[in-house]
Amino acid sequence: MKEKELCRLIDVSQLYYEENRTQSEIARHLGISRPAVSYLLNKARKTGIVKIDVLSYHRTIRGLRHELCHRFNLKSCRIVTLPEDLYQSGADVLLEFLPKTKILGLGWGYNMDKIIDAFPRQKQERINGGTICPLIGAAIAPQRGYQTDDLVNKFSQKTGGKGELLNCPAIPTTAEEQAQVMASDDFKRIEDYWKRTTTALIILTSFPSVPDHGSAMRFGKKLIEEKAVGCLLSYFFNRQGKLIQGEDDYAIQIPLDLLARVRDVIGFVPPEANVSSVISGLNTGYFKHLVISKALASEVIKQLGNE
Repeated sequence: MKEKELCRLIDVSQLYYEENRTQSEIARHLGISRPAVSYLLNKARKTGIVKIDVLSYHRTIRGLRHELCHRFNLKSCRIVTLPEDLYQSGADVLLEFLPKTKILGLGWGYNMDKIIDAFPRQKQERINGGTICPLIGAAIAPQRGYQTDDLVNKFSQKTGGKGELLNCPAIPTTAEEQAQVMASDDFKRIEDYWKRTTTALIILTSFPSVPDHGSAMRFGKKLIEEKAVGCLLSYFFNRQGKLIQGEDDYAIQIPLDLLARVRDVIGFVPPEANVSSVISGLNTGYFKHLVISKALASEVIKQLGNE
């Protein structure tokens, strides 16, 4: 094909597909007939200058949402096209649940802190009087988002809800220390809230995790031997969603049997998540709602299709 003809095909294609000009407008612009424009567009497609990719249903947001809800028995799934909108979408979903939430349980992590940052401060007349409590104790190291009582305080200030604090470490080092925490009035009070929690927000993370959550002390080599990939609230799971238990695990977090009773558990998939950890978390069956980027949702469906 001569260069002049190639340039003509490119020009016509750009006017039609990129600038959304009609064939009649292009004809007037170029001083040719409308049938000539149609001929050039057809030739551009046949020669490969223009490639039209029609998305299959399962590659659309609606299709991805349907597939994830169907496979993992979700009530809802928010799929976010732009990664930079992910935290605001997480805050928006949580805002939708607040009016019908009596007790809200918050997980932990850097991404939880960013969701709370994105959450709009509520006006006095919109306060629903709900209670907010942590679902896990605090990390010993001062990483952002892992001081769970601070997260509760921060969120309660934005919503006007009543913050209830746990005041204990997430990972006691001995059975005696764990027993002491569980005998405290603070723990018993939060445990009662766990039994009545109606909505929970939890981040889906991976193994190895950052921070480490004392995994070597708690599990030895079991996490590696049993192929842990997913983590939520410092519980670890394999890809099939099976819990991996350690002989010296004294963590302070909501028991999984109580988590299973929570009406609306919202899972937030951070942008750095790996696909196996997402599949692991969803396979646990605890999540009823999901917030995830389109790129990760597509990769999850792709991998499941290859299994």
